Amino acid sequence: MNVAIIGGGLSGLLCALLLERRGYSPTIYERLPKVGGVLDSFKRKKILFDVGFHYSGALAKGQYLYNSMRELGILDKLKLEEYEGAFDALYVDDEVFTVPLSSLAFKEQLQERFPKESEAIELFFQKCHESSVISSKPEDFVKVDSRSLKDVMKDIKDETLRKVFLHFTIFYATALYEEASFDFYAKIFINMLDGTRKVEGGGGAIIAALKNSLTKTTIKTKSEVTKIFQDENGVEALLCKGEKIECDAIISTAHPKTTLKMFDELDKKQTRYKSHVDDLEESPSFFSIFCLMDADVKSNLYFYEDEFISVLPSRKREGKTVATILAGSYYSEYENLSKDEYKKKKAQECERHLERVKKLYDFGNVEVVDSSTPLTKQRYSNGQEGSVYGVLCSAKQKSLSVLMPRTRVKNLYFAGENIIAPGLIGAFLGAEILMNYFEEKK
Repeated sequence: MNVAIIGGGLSGLLCALLLERRGYSPTIYERLPKVGGVLDSFKRKKILFDVGFHYSGALAKGQYLYNSMRELGILDKLKLEEYEGAFDALYVDDEVFTVPLSSLAFKEQLQERFPKESEAIELFFQKCHESSVISSKPEDFVKVDSRSLKDVMKDIKDETLRKVFLHFTIFYATALYEEASFDFYAKIFINMLDGTRKVEGGGGAIIAALKNSLTKTTIKTKSEVTKIFQDENGVEALLCKGEKIECDAIISTAHPKTTLKMFDELDKKQTRYKSHVDDLEESPSFFSIFCLMDADVKSNLYFYEDEFISVLPSRKREGKTVATILAGSYYSEYENLSKDEYKKKKAQECERHLERVKKLYDFGNVEVVDSSTPLTKQRYSNGQEGSVYGVLCSAKQKSLSVLMPRTRVKNLYFAGENIIAPGLIGAFLGAEILMNYFEEKK
């Protein structure tokens, strides 16, 4: 069976490795010069910067990502790093909240800070623990939980406390998003509190471990797929650099909206399906500043003022902190600008966000090495409007409207951050669930 994978980012590499283990020899078609996509790291002035991965939950021994990486044989190729003390520090309503590596310690800390909300906090943590198990078993992922975070937080009245809990929506949806899917929130919340780790070398180390584990996969870079063909039996071929290449199945890690535009013709059911996909709301994007700071920053800093902004330290270099500053941004602010207008806008936004963080915290001297806009994210993700997590992980869109790996086009499958769930956890979960549709070869 000839399986083609569109996209050589994290999900594409994961799917290839899982398919190899089931006896397949897939081909990855990557439009960029190298695989990795937004998860990969990059170097400027010989300094390593992280892009789409800074840290993740579920990486403690026995947790979901730890187990999945071990089973895939890549855990031994990675070095997991624990934080010294709190992994996050939240600046909310002129107060500072540190987030420790323990759901129990965090619960007790909040109960002490908000004694009138003690029972509500206890109940909230209980509900989160009940929904925190991450599983790719068919009987688990077909369950529908339509609750929003707002629904579950209804008994929590203190506005500052609500913002503290809402902080965790930044990891899979957008900042302080009450309509976020509670089901995925619980998985992120508990698995981060009990299992957040960094990876030495950042996202690039994960990409290298996956790529180096592939033995039967053909990787074609600078190979953009522009068209998909189907007949009465489903997908039959794809078009890459003007060549029509036959295939028996296609796994697309490109955005579903982008993928479905590759078909010249769709039948009525497929057209309705495409219309449904096109109507899905996207998550917003970020403006990123890659810099060196004099300050010794150990925790990830999140400032929830009038505008959200964060500072994520990655590693040390010659006594300075290598960090990424992230601020909310929108693709529409850049898409119609000329080259000169774009450069000017980018420089202005970089300066504006830099001045913002300097007023919020004493970072000492901050040397800007590079910056990126939603257009940069769009180029490396092949997504929609530079959305940082693809399809917005709202309660509605991740329950009744959730996209599953199997599509309305026979033998066309989706993988990636738009399916099931976003982020590192979502990529692993989606790839593992997808394998339920591929029989193991004997």
